[in-house]
Amino acid sequence: MQVVTLEIADDFIDKFKHVLDAFPPEKVFLKKDRIKNEIEKRLSAIDGGEEVLTPYAQGMGDMRSRLQRKYADS
Repeated sequence: MQVVTLEIADDFIDKFKHVLDAFPPEKVFLKKDRIKNEIEKRLSAIDGGEEVLTPYAQGMGDMRSRLQRKYADS
């Protein structure tokens, strides 16, 4: 089996699926790249300011402080 990657405009995908329906179902498979879609969604949320990110150094500092407060007297 060979893999062919197509980029199809969102407004045309429904019409294109009708073309795929003309092929025998055991010969042609439609796969969605869910990971790629999820990454793109998260990047858009970050760029749009919907997702708040903490810089690495600040996050590690906060974690270190919580651990020191919790286990300081151990």
